[in-house]
Amino acid sequence: MASIEKKIRKKLETAAMSDAVSGTAARLISRHLEKVYQHTDWEFHGREDVIEAVSGGKPIIFALWHGRLAMAARGWNPSWSPYCVITSAAIPGRIVGRIMRNFGLDTMPMKDRKNNTAASLQVARMMRAGTTIGFAIDGPEGPKRVAKAMPIDWARLTGAPIWLYTNSVEKYRTVNSWDDLMLPKPGGRGVMMYRKWDVEIPKKIDPETREAMRLKLQADLDALTLEADQLMGHDGLIN
Repeated sequence: MASIEKKIRKKLETAAMSDAVSGTAARLISRHLEKVYQHTDWEFHGREDVIEAVSGGKPIIFALWHGRLAMAARGWNPSWSPYCVITSAAIPGRIVGRIMRNFGLDTMPMKDRKNNTAASLQVARMMRAGTTIGFAIDGPEGPKRVAKAMPIDWARLTGAPIWLYTNSVEKYRTVNSWDDLMLPKPGGRGVMMYRKWDVEIPKKIDPETREAMRLKLQADLDALTLEADQLMGHDGLIN
């Protein structure tokens, strides 16, 4: 019985990842996000700074919260530099990957709860070749707004700086999901914010220092996101 259930589950997963299913879903979502982007009055804080930071083929680590992923594809222009989004290897992550590719961004899936040593080495190789790496630092399964230490480890490995990114809008709704994903609505104002995480990360750090850096990264991204929400007229963090 277990073998039959496994075969059925595998067939369902294969169907879900087909272009007819996930490809269609990604195209529809991409069209909606582009509509939102075009019908929102955006302001940008720090965008010129991040463009300068990656000029000449210098990569960065681009960190955001999973709950602000909806407009993240529009937070980076491929003309600035090569860019690769790290996604989950699970079906939702692969759909996110399809959406990102619809906006001209490369993607690379990483397996959840697995040893990703090979993938981390691939990330290091891409960054040394000039590719910026972007990912939700509390993903793929949360907890919400609890940062993983991975960006700090990758910064140690590659020497690349970490940049914080967030976005907010006046008009939105949230999804009933672990991250309370924010879905912007067309119209009104929006803001995208980019800020260099001004913390020096040495090649070698002890576990206590690493954990302190992780907590600071988490607090600083929360602070930037709160700043964006308040600029849009919200009293506190909206997700």
